[in-house]
Amino acid sequence: MRAAIGIALCAVVGLGSGCQDTKGPGGTNDNTDLGGGGGGGGGGGGGDPATPFDEGVTLTITRLAPGGDVARFALPVVRGRLADVATLRASKGGTPLAFAARELLADYDAAGARRGVRAVLIELPATALDGDATSITLRWSGGAGDPPSAPARDFASTSAAASETVRTVTRTITAASGGGQLVESNPQTRTLFTAREPNVVALLPEGYLGATRILGPVVTAARAAAPELAGLAPLSSAIGRFTGSAMYAESYALNPDPESVIDPVANYEGWLYDRCATFLVAHAHTTDAKLLRHALHSCSYYAGQIDTTTTDNRGIFKGKPDPDTKYSHLRGLYAYYAMTGDEAALEAGRAIADLWLNDAAFAIPYRRGMIRGIDKLWTERLLGTSMEGLYYGWLLTGDRKYRDGFMELLTTAHRHVTGDAAALAAINPGASFPPQSCFIHSAEQHSEGNADEPWCSSWMSELLIDILVRASDEIGGDVRERSDEIFIRLARFVRDVGSAYFTSDLLSDSFLKPSVCDRASDGENRRRLVPLYGSGIDAGGVRRSYGDYSDYEHCADATALMAAALRALVHRGSFAANPVAPFPSEGESFVALHEELASCAMRTFEEDSRPRRDPATWTAADLAPGVANPATFIRDNKIGYPKNPTNPQRKLSWWFNMSMLQFALLDDAGLQVPTLRTGRVQPASCP
Repeated sequence: MRAAIGIALCAVVGLGSGCQDTKGPGGTNDNTDLGGGGGGGGGGGGGDPATPFDEGVTLTITRLAPGGDVARFALPVVRGRLADVATLRASKGGTPLAFAARELLADYDAAGARRGVRAVLIELPATALDGDATSITLRWSGGAGDPPSAPARDFASTSAAASETVRTVTRTITAASGGGQLVESNPQTRTLFTAREPNVVALLPEGYLGATRILGPVVTAARAAAPELAGLAPLSSAIGRFTGSAMYAESYALNPDPESVIDPVANYEGWLYDRCATFLVAHAHTTDAKLLRHALHSCSYYAGQIDTTTTDNRGIFKGKPDPDTKYSHLRGLYAYYAMTGDEAALEAGRAIADLWLNDAAFAIPYRRGMIRGIDKLWTERLLGTSMEGLYYGWLLTGDRKYRDGFMELLTTAHRHVTGDAAALAAINPGASFPPQSCFIHSAEQHSEGNADEPWCSSWMSELLIDILVRASDEIGGDVRERSDEIFIRLARFVRDVGSAYFTSDLLSDSFLKPSVCDRASDGENRRRLVPLYGSGIDAGGVRRSYGDYSDYEHCADATALMAAALRALVHRGSFAANPVAPFPSEGESFVALHEELASCAMRTFEEDSRPRRDPATWTAADLAPGVANPATFIRDNKIGYPKNPTNPQRKLSWWFNMSMLQFALLDDAGLQVPTLRTGRVQPASCP
């Protein structure tokens, strides 16, 4: 298995079979053209795996707004490659460039001490740019040229106001030869929200963002398209399609109906689950420059919506009328700051970190080892968001108090998942649920039912994936041990309690005990395994299920949780141990569980795609029935609406923020998914 992991890691970082690259870590002997390709990810363990960017990177500086005598941009750095900004050198076409630079974010070792540079701010004279796109090479250490001077500009003076817009037209149907035809009128460009964008942006080579892991282990679409990952290819294509529709980048103008163009300001729930991070991840995976620009706008807008001025609501998202801490995300803002140096993101990030550090309703009691009360709100979503806020707060500011707060949360979370009855009694006084490998609490605490109803949310637990994977890889040691144990326990819970099959509705069964056969002939009602919104074992030892009809919409989230658990088993060397009937090992049971959930996710993506909304697909004969009542016909068939809608709006982020990490997690585990196999567990009555 270790050999398989090594080979997978080499594939991820793009060094070829067996990592037999004799040209040095950068994979090139050309000192003026560094890091021109490769995959996007890398293994963990606190080390610094080889990448195509070990000596430096060649990037393209693209102008977004005219004017200015300085080109200012920021760049995340591959961990362990740049110890001090003073060693950085810049060149264009082999000729050294005079430039300014400073450390934007520090990198930290496993003990929490600064060890180098995580992101750097660069200033170039505008005279160094060649029109709208200029190729620049940065070397981490050595090379010709002088060391950088100190930058003098801030983001406000090197950025411009930007609006995110959508094109709309009014459509009707008129009679025509052979049936009907669409007629468009009243074209408009509508502003959705306003933000700021840098005057110039650095377009990075394929795989670079993944290699920096600034957004976690995100691989490129090219890596996801490899034959050994072909079973997950629909996930890779889905993120491009659905983010495209979410930013209204269709090939046609949209209908202006409120159901077609959803206002992201008035419909604020789209910012839940970190929409800023979603678009950055989508760009890192697809390398689509349009996605990058939309991501920058989204992150800038979100940073501006975080309250940094008041005491009571500091760190709260102002776009939601009533204060709600679960909207306060820091992962996306951290990466955005590393890519732009926008001081507004730094200020907003500090506010979010302070919010979670001082949160007396959730974080402080849990850091001290308990839930605040038997009738007080406690959810896995709040746990994931608070851990994210504190850990990224440390990475953003270097202030150890945030790291300490994260470590305290992790200690309680580990005890919550692994503890015996006495430990659970201390964590949740007054509850009487038995230990069960999940964050057991009550439906009342989840705002979904009564105090005697056990509740663990299988799909909501996936919000822990990024932060636990990052902390595991960056700190290692006991943090990795506890994170791996949490992932393994949560996967066991999903396997044994927290899942059920779905046909036309949820069934009263579980992954290992299906009540119906898996048959392709069942068509759209063919069974699929879904993660349950709520479930658990009650005080009497009885399994209780509180699944929702729409839980199949969360299959994509759960696949990443299974991938993290598989990686954890490999870390522990126990993949082939512990048989779980009908599987020869626990690892094989997790593989089957992952493939069932992935199959469900791919079906959901397909079912939620609406290619017929494109007006170009409608023929004259198709439109003939609409001549009599055009408005109703267009509305009922949603002609001119987005082809890949995400409704509710927050679904875009719950689908992709964590699920996109699974390619690298599976690579790290040395596991392949060339196809998705379903039906490996069948009732005895099935043929």
